[in-house]
Amino acid sequence: MRTLLVTPFPPYRDGIATYATQELRRLRADGAEVDVLSPVPSAARWHLPLGGPSAMVPLARRAAAYDRTLIQFGPELLFGRCRSAAERVAVWSGLAVLAARNPVELRIHEIEYGPLEQHPIERRLARLALGRARRVTVHTEAERAALDRLVGLGQRIDVIEHGRDFRPAVVRSRDVARAELGLSADHCLFVAIGFLQHHKGFDRAVDAVDRLNGLDVELHVVGSARVDHPDITGYVDRLRARCAEVASATLHDRFVSDVEFDLWLQAADAVVLPYREIWSSGVVERARLFETQIVASDLPQLRDQAPAGTIFFSDVDELTVALEKLRSATGRPIELAAEDATEDATDPPAGDRGGGSWIVEADHPDRASIQSQIAARARSTEIAGVATGGHRLGDRRPVDALLALGHLHRPEPNSARPGVAPVKRLIERLIAWRIDPLAMRLEELQRATIQAVAQLDGTGREDATPTHNERTPSS
Repeated sequence: MRTLLVTPFPPYRDGIATYATQELRRLRADGAEVDVLSPVPSAARWHLPLGGPSAMVPLARRAAAYDRTLIQFGPELLFGRCRSAAERVAVWSGLAVLAARNPVELRIHEIEYGPLEQHPIERRLARLALGRARRVTVHTEAERAALDRLVGLGQRIDVIEHGRDFRPAVVRSRDVARAELGLSADHCLFVAIGFLQHHKGFDRAVDAVDRLNGLDVELHVVGSARVDHPDITGYVDRLRARCAEVASATLHDRFVSDVEFDLWLQAADAVVLPYREIWSSGVVERARLFETQIVASDLPQLRDQAPAGTIFFSDVDELTVALEKLRSATGRPIELAAEDATEDATDPPAGDRGGGSWIVEADHPDRASIQSQIAARARSTEIAGVATGGHRLGDRRPVDALLALGHLHRPEPNSARPGVAPVKRLIERLIAWRIDPLAMRLEELQRATIQAVAQLDGTGREDATPTHNERTPSS
């Protein structure tokens, strides 16, 4: 069976793109013939600028050549360029025609309830399109009930596990993961990770940690703005300012690779999900892979999805109490890593967060894993508590030359000349899928080199941690 997978796709930075990549691996491993169509230039075979009514006819033509069309449904994918209710109605109409002519499966990651509630015509067309689809799937029972309330499909909406195709990109013990990330080995460490935007509520985690009054706790907020939008940019600026005010909170404003993402989850004593709203969470599923403690907002969707033992909270006061209890329960001895003894293992023992380390093969180059091991070995003396008494060249350290380079600066595509700025932005959009991976690799190599040289020189980690001021590339 030939399948057309319609989805955002790497190197586009998007949670649905990551999800789709993992589902694609499973489908191909099962013997399916799958081609990918993405809305922007990417590693997909086909590219079609979706997001509005004009894309629906060429999408139907492309889908006609396949036995099945699987759409990773999100608001931006099909409606991102719509500027009116009429355009949204036209998209739903086109989707209804596509579903009537071709076997279509809609994997709904998120849907906007507001327009469906406000516009009866759009709601009727949405019901028609979803009703004609061969299959409609969501990730939690709460999502199914909410969608059924609007479109009335009942049990025709299937619930599938969000993380069924998730596999670790890398597996480390907690101590090794912290060493590779350059984190404290003995502090209680909380991580809030994902794209930075208001509904993720990361500011609530910062407020809670601030109330812990300087206990030996660290909160690391890790992520980047997914799209260049004034609301999102404003939120990131406010979050950055708030983290600067709280000594125990650090914002790592950058997009992280799959390997680094999993390292953060394994380095944490708990992963904090302070979401104000959410459909379903990929972070929950990835944290589940490593049995990391989860502290999450008391939302129905997270109640359905989160594993047993998750701590739920309703407001910042309850979150503060939860984090303080976890801090009190932490207190553990520092364990030394036994990397080389376990490098051949592929599946760590369930629940084992000891000193061992595993590398899990994935369908991507292993350079990041190799790089992280180099960094870990460079820090091995620090883990063991042995001072190196680093070599100095006069008053200048070897790492200073690397620090002086600063970070890769990518200027905004602006211009004072009329009409030039839109052309620059268009060019950036067209070439981003090739340039962004190179820029990310340069930044990762720079960080690893600085950390390794600083450790070999015997300098402190604080002196060798540059301040990140990276602009999120246009999507």
